Amino acid sequence: MTPCSARSVLVAALAVLAPACSAPGGSAPGAAQRPGEGGGLASLDSATFVWNSAAGAPRNFEAWLDELATFDVAFVGETHLDDTTHRVELAILRGLNLRREGRVVLSLEMFERDVQPLLDAYLAGELAESEFLAKARPWGNYASDYRPLVEYAKANGIPVVAANAPASVRRKLASGGRSALEALSPEERAWLPAEILPANPGYWERVDRATRGHMGFASQPEEQRLFSGQNLWDNCMGDAVAQALATHPGHAVVHVVGGFHVMYRDGTAAQLARRAPAARASVVQLMPTGSLAAVRPELDAERADTLVYVESTARSLSDGEYAVAPRFELAYSLDLPKDGADVPLCVVLPDAGERPEDVRAHWRAALGDEVALAVLIPPFPARADDLAQGGRWHRPGRFSADQGSVAGGLERLVEYVSRRFPIDRARLVIAGRGLGATSALNAAFGSDWLAADYVLAEPRGEEALQLEGLPDRSPATTSVTLLAASAELEGLAWVETDLQALRTRCTLRALESGQASSALEDEVRDALGLDRRALPTGAPLLVVLERDLPRARAWAELRAQAHQGAGRPARVVTAAELAQDDGTEREVLALGAAFPLAGFAEGQGLPLSPGAFGGTTVVVLPSGTSAEERAAWQKLEADKVLRKRSLFAGLRIADPAAGPSLATVLDELVAKGARNALVVPATFCASAAEMQALHASIDEDVLPLELAWLPGLGAELCAPAD
Repeated sequence: MTPCSARSVLVAALAVLAPACSAPGGSAPGAAQRPGEGGGLASLDSATFVWNSAAGAPRNFEAWLDELATFDVAFVGETHLDDTTHRVELAILRGLNLRREGRVVLSLEMFERDVQPLLDAYLAGELAESEFLAKARPWGNYASDYRPLVEYAKANGIPVVAANAPASVRRKLASGGRSALEALSPEERAWLPAEILPANPGYWERVDRATRGHMGFASQPEEQRLFSGQNLWDNCMGDAVAQALATHPGHAVVHVVGGFHVMYRDGTAAQLARRAPAARASVVQLMPTGSLAAVRPELDAERADTLVYVESTARSLSDGEYAVAPRFELAYSLDLPKDGADVPLCVVLPDAGERPEDVRAHWRAALGDEVALAVLIPPFPARADDLAQGGRWHRPGRFSADQGSVAGGLERLVEYVSRRFPIDRARLVIAGRGLGATSALNAAFGSDWLAADYVLAEPRGEEALQLEGLPDRSPATTSVTLLAASAELEGLAWVETDLQALRTRCTLRALESGQASSALEDEVRDALGLDRRALPTGAPLLVVLERDLPRARAWAELRAQAHQGAGRPARVVTAAELAQDDGTEREVLALGAAFPLAGFAEGQGLPLSPGAFGGTTVVVLPSGTSAEERAAWQKLEADKVLRKRSLFAGLRIADPAAGPSLATVLDELVAKGARNALVVPATFCASAAEMQALHASIDEDVLPLELAWLPGLGAELCAPAD
């Protein structure tokens, strides 16, 4: 394989939440900022993409408002916390009010019907806002998201309807059903429609998919569903819109509601149609996205009459926090075959504790020069216990948002690589282990166009996926193969069940102890259409680990792969597993044994410090280093051997026993204006305890250095050369 840059790795930046300036199929129409919109915000023409589902074509924002103003009802389905969504809602209300010359009614899911007198009094100026808010039970994000609608209505004399069923009544009916309905007081009964009508069976199917039974709908009989909170919401809101039309003839009603309630013209929209069949209603779905350029309106067209994709830029109050959606990158390495066209592509998501560099080296050896290989770098950096730099795929409490961004970035990666390089999109495999497997599995459930085979081993944290709703349609995913120990397969049966419900092929396979790596390689090669590797035969070289540390074993496996690639059978054993010397050839993975210090004379085998303009690698000698070894290390420093690899790289030796100490060396680097340094012990692989002790010998927090750590030289020594 040939790497795609001079430093053996192409770090391609994917702006997962980057703003987009154009819409699919052409550039977005430009328009001046509307009056009343905050300074610095993009106009809604550039922050939205409007799609008319019936016409199968985009619409200019203002021209679409002209069309919407001809309907009796505009159902505006929203995501409750998205900032651009609420800007669009205010633009709709303002636009229809102007076009209908003030004959507009605003209806809101966000207020319950028993507070209508308070709402009317506030709009009439008879009640102070503080008293209104204290009594009307507004949603937690009212101030940022719904107050602008209400204040615009108040300023322009627009009636506002509190459309939802009171929570107190919903709770009574959800637990007591028809008998509870009959026991309501006349005042309570007046807050409900004259008749509670059932929902369509297809609507309940979507509810069950969205909740996966967590709210109990799947096990409810029809009578219980009839009086469930979900159905009462839709009945009350549909009835409220019908009453608004009757009370205000000639007016258009703008009903703002959670998107699920009107999606596919069902739920609340269907309840209105039963009560006011002559009313002409248009369903609008406001759909936040991190990239307007990546939307697929032809796949979403059945959801609504109009799809308005809105650029996600900020989130309002939720769980005590606000958020903005800044641009961030999902980086990856990319290796391409030296020759050939239409090569398959394998994308790998590492586990949280794995170094992406090690994963890349492993898969380059496993797949050879036949496959384009991309290894993703987890977007949220995290140090392992041994201070090696890895990463996580989501932050605590941010599973849905972060994993959604990763899934979108994965799509962008495949789109970019297959457009820029000779990739055969028909042979695309997404692979992963541990938390990387879970992240990939999340993408497999929801991708609209990524037709890939997913081969995943030993997922961890996958239970978070069970709390995510299933999509309304089948993903583009070709197949999912899930590998796990026999004892774990039963707990993963839900994955197969859910994917089969989405008409996606899923296979669960048991792993034998210690075979996860080789089994994953074999399955990936099968999915890519490659023959399984024929390993060399004969007496194996024993690659001996002095200490059986997890990272040391991973590096030892790289060493064994290198020998096998050269035609020599090899297997990893620990020193404790060795029998008496039986003449079997062995290689002890230790400095001075398999790796003499003289081999560093050209800088090879020594890791480079990360940093845009290079940095200094600080090698820390362990206790017990002999005078001869110390002199050899000092000569490497004096000879500036890393300059032979990079003009911007330096080497310093720290010796806690004889001096200078690590702290002293780092202080000297700071005094010379250094910005980046890598600390690595002069051993094949150090333990987590040893690395933690090394870290404790300095105060990293006060050092004006970007400091990286590597628990040994084994990674550089065992990785195959580019």
